Amino acid sequence: MRRSGLSWILRSVSAAALGLALLGVTSLNAQVDTGSIVGTVTDQSEAVVSGAKVTLTNLGTGASLTTTTGADGIYKFSPVRVGNYKLDVTSQGFQTTTQSGVQVNIGANVGLNFTLKPGSQTETIEVTGAIAVLQTQDASVGQVVDQRNVNNLPLNGRNFTFLAQLVAGVNSPQADTRGNAASGAFSANGLRPAQNNYMLDGIDNNSDTVDFLNGTNYVVLPPVDAIQEFKVQTSDFSAEFGRSGAAVLNATIKSGTNSFHGSVWEFFRNDKLDAADYFERNILANGATQTTKGELRQNQYGFSIGGPVVIPHVFDGRNKVFFFGDYEGLRRRHGVPHSGAVPTLAERNSGYTNLQELITDQSGTQTDALGRTMPTGTILDPATTRQVSPGVYVRDPFGTCPASTTVFTLTACNLNILPAGSLDPNAIALLNLYPLPTGSGISSNFNSSPNLREDRRSFDTRLDLNFSQRDQMFFRFSLVDDPQLIPAIFGGVADGGGFQEGNQTALAQQSALVWTHTFSPTLVNVARGGLNYLHTTRNIPEADNLTDLPSQFGIQGIPQLRENGGLPAFGIQGLATLGGNAFLPSDEVSSTIQLTDDLTKIYGKHTFKMGFEYQHVKFSTLQPPWSRGQFNFDGVYTNQPGASDSTENTGIAQFLLIPTVAHNGGTVDYVGGPGHQNPSSNNSVFISNISLTDNGKNYYGTYINDDWKVSPKLTLNLGLRWDFFGLVYEHHGSQANFVPSGPPTGAPLYLIPAGTNLASLTNFTTLLATDGITPLVTNRYGKGLGTSQKTNFAPRFGFAYQVSPKFVARGGFGLFYNGFENRGFSPNLGENYPFQFNFQFHQPDDNHPLVFPGCTTPGPGGSATGNATLETGFACTPLDPASPLFNPSGLALRGIQFDYVTPYSMSGNFTLQYQLRPTLSVQAGYVTSLGRHLEVFPNSNNVHQLLPATLPAGQSVNNYLPFPDFGQGSSYAIISGNSYYHGLQTKVEKQFSGGLNLLATYTWSKVRSDAYDLLNGFAAGGYRAPDVPGVGIHGDYGLANFDIRNVFHFSGGYELPFGKGKRYMTGGGVADAAAGGWTLVWSTTLQGGQPINFPCPSAVSTGTNCLAYVIPGKNPRTDLHLSSDGHPIMLNAAAFAQPCVVGSTGCNPASPLLALGGPPSQVEGPGFHRLDLSLFKDFLLSERFRLQFRSEFFNILNHPNFNAPGFGGNGVVAISGSTNFTNTTAFGQIGSTRDAPYDPRQIQFALKLYF
Repeated sequence: MRRSGLSWILRSVSAAALGLALLGVTSLNAQVDTGSIVGTVTDQSEAVVSGAKVTLTNLGTGASLTTTTGADGIYKFSPVRVGNYKLDVTSQGFQTTTQSGVQVNIGANVGLNFTLKPGSQTETIEVTGAIAVLQTQDASVGQVVDQRNVNNLPLNGRNFTFLAQLVAGVNSPQADTRGNAASGAFSANGLRPAQNNYMLDGIDNNSDTVDFLNGTNYVVLPPVDAIQEFKVQTSDFSAEFGRSGAAVLNATIKSGTNSFHGSVWEFFRNDKLDAADYFERNILANGATQTTKGELRQNQYGFSIGGPVVIPHVFDGRNKVFFFGDYEGLRRRHGVPHSGAVPTLAERNSGYTNLQELITDQSGTQTDALGRTMPTGTILDPATTRQVSPGVYVRDPFGTCPASTTVFTLTACNLNILPAGSLDPNAIALLNLYPLPTGSGISSNFNSSPNLREDRRSFDTRLDLNFSQRDQMFFRFSLVDDPQLIPAIFGGVADGGGFQEGNQTALAQQSALVWTHTFSPTLVNVARGGLNYLHTTRNIPEADNLTDLPSQFGIQGIPQLRENGGLPAFGIQGLATLGGNAFLPSDEVSSTIQLTDDLTKIYGKHTFKMGFEYQHVKFSTLQPPWSRGQFNFDGVYTNQPGASDSTENTGIAQFLLIPTVAHNGGTVDYVGGPGHQNPSSNNSVFISNISLTDNGKNYYGTYINDDWKVSPKLTLNLGLRWDFFGLVYEHHGSQANFVPSGPPTGAPLYLIPAGTNLASLTNFTTLLATDGITPLVTNRYGKGLGTSQKTNFAPRFGFAYQVSPKFVARGGFGLFYNGFENRGFSPNLGENYPFQFNFQFHQPDDNHPLVFPGCTTPGPGGSATGNATLETGFACTPLDPASPLFNPSGLALRGIQFDYVTPYSMSGNFTLQYQLRPTLSVQAGYVTSLGRHLEVFPNSNNVHQLLPATLPAGQSVNNYLPFPDFGQGSSYAIISGNSYYHGLQTKVEKQFSGGLNLLATYTWSKVRSDAYDLLNGFAAGGYRAPDVPGVGIHGDYGLANFDIRNVFHFSGGYELPFGKGKRYMTGGGVADAAAGGWTLVWSTTLQGGQPINFPCPSAVSTGTNCLAYVIPGKNPRTDLHLSSDGHPIMLNAAAFAQPCVVGSTGCNPASPLLALGGPPSQVEGPGFHRLDLSLFKDFLLSERFRLQFRSEFFNILNHPNFNAPGFGGNGVVAISGSTNFTNTTAFGQIGSTRDAPYDPRQIQFALKLYF
């Protein structure tokens, strides 16, 4: 794939060299990447002047266009390319009036009125003064970030999309599980980050790879020196924008002009200049602190150049043909802080027989069903599991005290000493793969900063061609090649990486071709074509190690195929994950073909615009969820029966112990092996085959828009858009859709495209019939196996009323369809049987082992055959349907709601803006948005009633599932989510003048939702009981996980008043050389925290989840303080409680919702405070050359910005027990910073040569 991609690059670049491209004139592109100029021409008596000639000239390219004022004295140029312009106005009997320096920004409607004076046309009046800062022509909410700010503001990594986070209504999300936050992802006006729309030169620039595998929301990222400017629109934008309803980030690349211009740069960073990350320190056993700072060696360098195409004595392209190009390279070696738990030295040195630190490093006690108390962390012997009353079980601790003891203590009973003969030698060998701890204790006792390696290369080429005043064209090609090694916490065979870690390649390409035809000054058509291509791969470091590592540890049947080497993943509660992560290998290719056409007609007071858009998105994905397998050991058999998965940390004991025949009063044989402490919602063993899905979807959109200038003071924006989002389909028909209920028949269906031979799937179809599911092989419902909404009509309305020359009122309302949100691979229908097999097995309950029917593979040490053990691997779950052991029981059935309704949002705003000075304005507005039919993922095989925590003897949760023979947690996407946002957004903005510019925004907002963000944030909680009446999805309606109540941004730049041309030290010489030419630029963010939910420490009902709640009158937050092992703590364990156990004496909750904790009781997490500074000096080398020295300081105050307690993902390992309020030692502990490795203070130096 890579080789063909490079050949495609060469072909595209060759096409660019041949030359079709676009101009730099007025009527260049549609408003998506241009602006407009409108105004009224009057005489000194304020009477309108009709028939006046208005000429617009691009000062960079010399191209011009002329129009005349109408009977109402109004003129308009639309569309107008971003740039610097001059306007000349002439009329019989009046002097010619000229205004230069008219800046047209992207998406801006510039209002510019002229007052003519009597006289001869040969007399010219030069109008001076700043352009009005008021937005008087449209009601959209947003912000232009111009070239000065793009170039000058401090940007860690030179990623211009981070500047979107300075806009009112926008917040910076916490670190997420896909890495998007680290590449500039943001939430705007209470909508999910994956709903944002990225555009470059009017071309779709959105990543459609599953799960954002490349770690960005966009495809290509030009360097800041190539960006002309960009605009972020967050609400009530024009009907010409479709695809999604959140923010639109709309950027445009520079083009050549009649003079050569460009820059050369080198940015340098080194860890010697930086502070250490907060968690790059270890608390040693003697209490001392040791800091080991990760390495950083980074160079970012490149150049840009643009100008006219000139071949001396052959061709002079001034005013006709222009070029622009850039190149940027990045070489980075960066230590990434990791923190996790590994076996302690005492555990390792004892051969894992002494696990007493599980007690000494935790606090609290637990009481079992017999009333016996024992310390938290006590290991119970699975072989003593016995029933003491119907459905109620106990087991005894390892130790010297008899079972009749009522109070077990560590000292008196010598607890947590395991018999060496009961331990699995393979488990011991695997535990020895963990590195030695670097710190003390059992939580986060290992810190490392392995090097991230990145060698990125990127370039952009652009050619603009002005055939005539009527026809212009431009072509652009962009490429980013970004190979990385993203290190895991351990590396090597032990690995321990998350989904976002491993060896990664990412090749991104984008082509754009635009043709503008001007029929007349009032009729312009723009045709546009674009192609995105993105190929991303990722795998674990040992992927090509095919020496059968699993068999070296006794694990059988793991396929040894190309890219599938390495160990399975072992989830051991209390320790960091061991082995390779799920969903790797990943190999994804996406491409988007886009065709659009926009026609603009100016008719009297109306500017009509109408257009059409088509996109075909193709995305193929090789991403087997568990091709190496995943085995969870969560302490279910070594903890008390019914304990939650966040307590005790005894998973290591479950991992070690060989299942044996019951003894010492036990009545259940061979208890042990993989098992999860909440089998009703989580699984123990995961297995899948390897297959490729080749998906596609089509999108069509059309619109009409009318900007009606009712009067010089009032403008109405009227629009209507229609969108159609086709369902995702597999190009070869290799997908199936599980429909658990509802249309088309009201009964459970398993839809498979025609051509599949059901006769060969007898075992599967028999199991479907057993669970009441009808298999249906048909093409009746189209390639997407469902129906999609065709009535997606979206009205848009806005007004702008200029109350006075310095005061404007604006408002608007719009409906926006969100049909392109990246849902990830979870509900991918290509993962369904028989195309891909995803087995998810769980043990019957906390007291019986997982058994594979028909399996004869013996367990370790002669334990029972057929039981799931460490060594079983895939031996009992073959992936060949022809195998006699193939059993479809436990298969995951994935589905998407059959009658799919397009998610949408409704947004509105009312905004007031006042101009204080010619370059200074203040603004305040109310903004709201409501999300409806949002996509949510409640799974398809859940209990439908509130069950007691203890079921009758002989029953398990399977007895209450609608499809008991298939996997729990089967992914299912439905459109039942809702959200509601309202906020006060204020802004103070000063355009550059007098050496100063600034932008300050403050937003107070609140967003509530039951549609948690699947990919782009630390989820505020999972669904507790999505199918239980009285709870459902709406029972989890609470603060969204991107809700941040207060957000303040302040950015700007100030040219220090020293040196030539300034206020002080104007005489030149040494003083000017030392103090002249300096500029200070800053960017600061102060924002509150995001909400956190807390699970119940122990189960209160079978088959559902539960949330802890805050006790009325108690404060859940504490002042930030440190635990004994140096971790920050911010929560008060005494402020939390959980509901009573359903079915227990005296437990009579008023409703199912209250039984599970009531409405979410959420606590605000850590805030985010950051100040970045740039200080640079310009040296004028000559009239054409200027050298700039830059020093940049990121997080100059070195303020640590923490993730929330319990956060895990993207390489971060959560501290076990940090969300369990009964674990008073670990509760509330924070284990990572949100921007690692970019959180601590970092310093960067640079040289830039401008010409």
